[in-house]
Amino acid sequence: MVEILDLRAQFAAGRVPLKFRNSRLALGLVVCAALIEVGLLLILDLSRPASRVPEFILHYLLTSLVYLTACWLVTQGGEAFSSARTMRLVWGAALVFRLTVLPLQPSLSEDAARYRWQGMVQHAGGDPYTATPGDPAWGGLRDATWPRIAGPEKPSAYGPVIEQLNLWHFRNVSALASDPLRQVWLFKLPFALADLAVGWALLGLLSAVGRPKAWVLIYLWSPLAVTEFWIEGHNDSLALFFAVVALALAARQRPVGALAALAVAAMCKFWPAVLYPFLLFGRRKGRWQFEWKGAFASLMVLAALCLPYWRSISAVFATLGGFVGGWRNNDSLFAAFLELTGGDMLAAAALAQFALALAIIASRWLPLPPVAGETAAICAVLLVSANCLPWYLTWMVPFLAVHPSPPLLLWTALVSLAYHVVPGYEALGIWEYDRVLVRLEYAPVLLWLGVTVARGMFRNLPRIAVRGSG
Repeated sequence: MVEILDLRAQFAAGRVPLKFRNSRLALGLVVCAALIEVGLLLILDLSRPASRVPEFILHYLLTSLVYLTACWLVTQGGEAFSSARTMRLVWGAALVFRLTVLPLQPSLSEDAARYRWQGMVQHAGGDPYTATPGDPAWGGLRDATWPRIAGPEKPSAYGPVIEQLNLWHFRNVSALASDPLRQVWLFKLPFALADLAVGWALLGLLSAVGRPKAWVLIYLWSPLAVTEFWIEGHNDSLALFFAVVALALAARQRPVGALAALAVAAMCKFWPAVLYPFLLFGRRKGRWQFEWKGAFASLMVLAALCLPYWRSISAVFATLGGFVGGWRNNDSLFAAFLELTGGDMLAAAALAQFALALAIIASRWLPLPPVAGETAAICAVLLVSANCLPWYLTWMVPFLAVHPSPPLLLWTALVSLAYHVVPGYEALGIWEYDRVLVRLEYAPVLLWLGVTVARGMFRNLPRIAVRGSG
């Protein structure tokens, strides 16, 4: 009786005992999981999201609102949420979410069909870094998937790890299924599994930097990760896995393994290369140190992975140049650079590269917590790029589990607005963004992010001054 009266007194005074508080938060997570599943079932009911884009965006935004609530709840629970029961809920719900939408055929993006074509052309004796789908020499490979192959005039922009996977996976799926569209669906599977591996690797990173392991929910329950890896089958999950492994190893002071893993990540897709300044230059006992052993290991891995394509892989830089400044897709700060340069794409690209270099240098030099600088660098890549397609934002989601940033988490929700181009593209072949919707996507994020960064810099000014004077 005394204990009950004491609890009533604490509730009356606004002091809720920790175990009751965590029970309420856990109940909130269960409710959020149920509502996220409802949202994904609504997306599944669309059958083909590309044919009903407004409904897809609405369901995605509402699901993301619940997801953001779940992110807040799990960060409030702290280490007490990392019980076996909570982790079973996090992983169990994550698996249910993914299996719910797995039956959908990729439709919002044409990338899965492109992966299959690049495996098919290699199987036929071609080189993905020189062969293009539109080349008449490869006209015999055209089948029912041909209308779904994007950029027929461009060769591959992916790394050799992805291209080898495309080759071997095509050989496997062609043995399993004769229907070309079924083969495209099967191309989702390795990258869906890699997405689960990202969650596993993230647990190691969270442990290495002293974060509650329950924060893995921020990645595993992300509607963005579920959509892009389990509906659309994007290959970014493979690079992301090796990047997370690299940062986890670096956090445990294992630079050789970290840089070797980063080399594999960069040979999947090239964006992880922005993490090299953070892993190559470490601080030991207050001094900067170049990790020469790790650098050598990384070079050896890079050379070995490029070997199958050593005659042609240099051609990839011309293709990547288009992503840097040759064309625009859902850009944010790049639009400002273009305005400043009077519409000169090359000058705007040069300005964006300069801004990115400054951001990386500042992120490496400032006294930031572990993984914060790397997260800032990836965010900078996305903000200054001429191309920021929705699945690119998956690059930063695992690192938001280490440093949950409300404006960046909001961005993972609002980026769904970028899919408004799909109906026009499917009907008329026109890929054109509505600048009003682009502003709706970016304005809240940039404003909130600017205020957050300004506050953080103001708080850190005394620490920066002390470090600079030393």
